[in-house]
Amino acid sequence: MDTLIATVEPNHTVKVPTSLAVGEQVLIMPVPSITALLNDAARRARFAATRKALQEALAKDSATVSLSNQEIVSLVKQARRATRPS
Repeated sequence: MDTLIATVEPNHTVKVPTSLAVGEQVLIMPVPSITALLNDAARRARFAATRKALQEALAKDSATVSLSNQEIVSLVKQARRATRPS
């Protein structure tokens, strides 16, 4: 299943690729604009803190050890918890 991003047109329609069948159900949710994301100082700080926590966690492990996908996901979750506002 592909993730598609579309914009609501002035007449409130959303154009989708022809690969989607007529009548197919889709999820529509608003997402912030890239400008809004970049201007959100708190979000940027959390992202920077998460990135730093990931770098620190990876630095603890030997560079010769290959991490599995599950271990990487675990490190990301750990970093997110470490930077979550209390």
